[in-house]
Amino acid sequence: MVRRRERNPDDAGKSSRRYRPYCGKRKNIGAYQQPFSGVGMEFEPLGAPPADIGFTLHETGYWAHACAWNFPNVYSPFWRIYYDYGTFHQVRFGKELTPLGPDRLLVIPNHQRFDCLGDPPVAKLWFAFSPRRNASPDQRVPIVIPTNRIISAFTEEFPMLFAARGPGRRERIYRLSLSFVSYVLGQPEIRWQEPLPRHLVEVLSMVNADPALAWSNRAMAEEAGMSVDGFARSFRRWMHTTPARYVQQVRVREACRLLAATEASIKKVARDVGFANRHHFSRIFRELTGTTPAVYRRQRSHPAGPGAS
Repeated sequence: MVRRRERNPDDAGKSSRRYRPYCGKRKNIGAYQQPFSGVGMEFEPLGAPPADIGFTLHETGYWAHACAWNFPNVYSPFWRIYYDYGTFHQVRFGKELTPLGPDRLLVIPNHQRFDCLGDPPVAKLWFAFSPRRNASPDQRVPIVIPTNRIISAFTEEFPMLFAARGPGRRERIYRLSLSFVSYVLGQPEIRWQEPLPRHLVEVLSMVNADPALAWSNRAMAEEAGMSVDGFARSFRRWMHTTPARYVQQVRVREACRLLAATEASIKKVARDVGFANRHHFSRIFRELTGTTPAVYRRQRSHPAGPGAS
């Protein structure tokens, strides 16, 4: 492993040094806004439709010697699960430190700001994913789930799978990850948001049914029978994002389906899902998925996803 010295902003003025590690030729970029860390196994990008089990799996990662795990101000539009096979690493929310270790899982919902802290090498397992549901607004974070016999059995499998080679390795990691995340999301420590108000359910249904329409805040507020400001406040409270951003997410999700399932030009896909032009579409698509429409289509046509070795 090659390591490049890098100062941690928290250590300004100190003599100690921090390192951002490499795994072969790939740098651990920390996955701030994108779910791909650079050192994990990548699956679906942001904006991809959720699977039938209720979430989209973006990345599963295992690193036998995760050192210099220092990433400040992490803030992401997706959820995370962390499991450490040893001690030494922590996450910090505000001034509160929560250690990682083999006796617990840490689950961190989307749109939470925190710091990752830790220098000594520790074997680390992580998952990035997007569930269909939101956590309750009063959910305490990070969510600490004590290790039990089932969690231990899962976590013992991943190092062996990542060390394996040959056909089917990626598929096995993908399937085991889906089972593990599904089990974790069913634990009582995670409190889910109450059912959405009827006015939001109706508006969301209309946006999902026809994302290409001109869904301005005013148009959505009129459908909900609310003022524009009242609708925007209610939307953010329940959906943890703005109405405009949600419309973009739905459009990109539909664009992912069209890019993978049809041969329509990117310009036509952009128009069909409601973007004014290809340039704007490509910019928003890349913000949400971490890749371009052309690359996404090429990857779906020649998948390196589940089933590839």
